[in-house]
Amino acid sequence: MMVVVALVTVISGYVVQHEMEADVRQNLDERFKTEFDAMLAVREANDSAVIERCREIVRSPRLHGAIEDNALDMLYSIADAELHRLLPMPSVAGSPGDAQDAGESGMFRVRGYRFLDENGAVIEPKERRSLDEVQGAEDASLLTALRMKKLPQQEEVGYVAEHSSDVGTIIHQVVATPIVSSETGQPIAALVLLFKSAALPARLAGRDVRNGIWVEGHLDLPGALPGVVEMVKRVMVAEAGKLQDEMELSLDGAPYLLHFRNMNPGTAFRPGVLVSLFPLAASRAQIRSVRWKMIGAGGLLLSAGLLASHLLSARFSVPVEELAIVSSTHARQRDRAEAALEDTNEELRATNAELGTALTELKETQQRVIQQERLRALGQMASGVAHDFNNALVPILGFTELLQLSPGALADREKAMSYLNIISTAAGDAAKVVSRLRQFYRKHEDGEDFEPVDLAKLATQAITLTRPRWKDQAQAAGATVRVESELAPVPPVLGDESELREVLTNLIFNAVDAMPAGGVITVRTHALPDAAVLEVSDTGVGMTEEIRTRCLEPFFSTKGERGTGLGLSMVFGIVQRHRGSVDIRSSPGVGTTFIVTLPVPGADAGGKSSAANGVRVAQALDVLVVDDEPQVRDFVAAALGMDGHRVATAPDGAVGLKRFRDGHFDLVITDKAMPGMTGDQMASAMKLMKPGTPIILLTGFGQFLDKADLPGIDVLLSKPVGVQKLREALAAVFPSR
Repeated sequence: MMVVVALVTVISGYVVQHEMEADVRQNLDERFKTEFDAMLAVREANDSAVIERCREIVRSPRLHGAIEDNALDMLYSIADAELHRLLPMPSVAGSPGDAQDAGESGMFRVRGYRFLDENGAVIEPKERRSLDEVQGAEDASLLTALRMKKLPQQEEVGYVAEHSSDVGTIIHQVVATPIVSSETGQPIAALVLLFKSAALPARLAGRDVRNGIWVEGHLDLPGALPGVVEMVKRVMVAEAGKLQDEMELSLDGAPYLLHFRNMNPGTAFRPGVLVSLFPLAASRAQIRSVRWKMIGAGGLLLSAGLLASHLLSARFSVPVEELAIVSSTHARQRDRAEAALEDTNEELRATNAELGTALTELKETQQRVIQQERLRALGQMASGVAHDFNNALVPILGFTELLQLSPGALADREKAMSYLNIISTAAGDAAKVVSRLRQFYRKHEDGEDFEPVDLAKLATQAITLTRPRWKDQAQAAGATVRVESELAPVPPVLGDESELREVLTNLIFNAVDAMPAGGVITVRTHALPDAAVLEVSDTGVGMTEEIRTRCLEPFFSTKGERGTGLGLSMVFGIVQRHRGSVDIRSSPGVGTTFIVTLPVPGADAGGKSSAANGVRVAQALDVLVVDDEPQVRDFVAAALGMDGHRVATAPDGAVGLKRFRDGHFDLVITDKAMPGMTGDQMASAMKLMKPGTPIILLTGFGQFLDKADLPGIDVLLSKPVGVQKLREALAAVFPSR
């Protein structure tokens, strides 16, 4: 028991000693900070008074008039009068400021002033003013150095260092006040006042605390020994950029607390740091005294405890009263713990309620952001569709105009057929633009049919289709672009010819954009053991590594407003759907090479049967064509009539339903969007009249509709449509004819 008592006594003594030392240290720190904050409050009050007087000076109508009328020779005479009235002027004997200066701690002692023009440069006076007459060379240099990089938007306080062989470094305070235009509200000049010594009182409330200011690598610490000043300067230089609020250090073997405070944060002036050097020797001595007193008290307590334990050890049981006291203490502790737990639960419930509110607000914000991003993406996607349509229309319009303007081209059947083939190919590519919009919201369907595609032939077509862009438009811009082809034979790949042509077209256009001053584009094909490779190289500006890794991202563009950021991302998407890969090799100033690798199918693989190209219904049919567009009706009627079918037409659903009821038709071809009655509504009514009549829905919305949602339709056909597609649709509904 004596061991237990001794151990408890030692631990208790240590804890009490530690807490008392902490209390002493905290009391000392609080006293220092309280006195320090009081001193700063006085300083800030003085600064506020100075700033308010500076504002009153620059609000002078005469001063504003002289600056706005560019009467700069009157500035300093007007300012002298205002300064004599509002701030002390020690250079003028008997001025009103002398008495004021004596009663306000010297904080308003103006040493000099200058005006700055709108560029921040010093406007020198035409002649020395009364305030300058007592200044020496040092004062003149300080005034000349008051130039600022730009005029302040509001009052700013700064500090400048003066070096004197007699007293060392002295820090002065500078107040810059903007002079605002009465018309624009913007600063047009500034008044900069230089005040006598900005140093704070050397001591705080009679304590041996040194205060000074650090600015521009110089320290003004009055009353401190030179060795102490130099050591503090070394600490400031070594800790520049990572100063804490305070730090402890040893100077000449004595402990000190070095306290820092930024005096002018956020101004155009050099940072002025308030440095307070607080000796800790007395505090440490007081703490040591407390420690020894506690050790003595602890020794006495330990002796008393050992004596008490010796007396108590003779007892064999604890009195019932002591047990009751202990039980009562435990009960009170339990009640306090339960009360604390209840308070904690209440705080948790309040916190949960706040989190629920924050989560609701976060979800609402998220929905707004998603909606905004959707609208932005829709606008960019619409821009990309217009871009692709314009690209597809270039060869259509260009070669059509050549046929119209050149009668010789029409007479040359081979050239005319070549032009028509290019126009047909480009028109098919334009039709594919709408279908590719679905790629933004659907995945690749395994059931999509691909046909064999000759990459070398495809490259030749793409070079011809893009010729207006890389030759004519480039020459119009003063650049010469040459396209060279190195097309080695490669086995056919399975794919969508229009989509693969779009890949090559986009890569050629991208290469043209990368060579604003002209250059060479090289298109190559070569074979690998199990793949075909298509390369497009340019001698353009090339890409950095960051751009190379991001150029395939949707909506990423380096062309500013000219680019949509969809061209290369569309290339990547098409190649991925064809189970291929895209590799990019580029260096700034060297050029870029895009390498597209597509798998070659096995010997037993293939696309659609070529026999489908010649499919047609041999028996003549009676067909009703319903469409509100006359050109569509005329084309479908002409295409069907070419195969021997008999065709009747109707301009809308109501007329079409009447002609269907009054006549006999083997087949109905109808548009969907028509005035009055839609095509699917008309088809449902026709199915009720004659359930066995097949109906083909020919619509521009075919890429976005699902046939399962149209019970009255037998075949869904998308616009634009050609003769072969019409024949295939008829063969689908009349397979035995």
